[in-house]
Amino acid sequence: MKQWIVKKGNTSVQDIPIYDKNGDLVTNLASVTAIKFQVKEGKEDTTPKISKTLGSGIEVNTPSSGYVRITLIPTDTAIDVGDYYMALQITWSSTDEYETVLEIEGKETEGFRIKQDTIQ
Repeated sequence: MKQWIVKKGNTSVQDIPIYDKNGDLVTNLASVTAIKFQVKEGKEDTTPKISKTLGSGIEVNTPSSGYVRITLIPTDTAIDVGDYYMALQITWSSTDEYETVLEIEGKETEGFRIKQDTIQ
């Protein structure tokens, strides 16, 4: 399984394609009302280790239509070395909210890893 792997304390950017149920890129990302990205130790944890929202680390239609760009900065990735779970939720309205499948390098995943930076 592919993971988003980040060296501890480093910046990392991922461009995530967002697909609909038919496998087509979503073309109405500009009309979303909220996007949440979270990294947690356990899937059921209520407190995320990393949390990003639309306009605060998340951009839509970047680098092109149908993509979400998530930017993590050094303070985000200064968490303990180890394996985590990640999730992305997109909201269009109070009745139109979806947790999407994340793809890293073309592979579906919910895996996120912080590894030790060589230079400390």
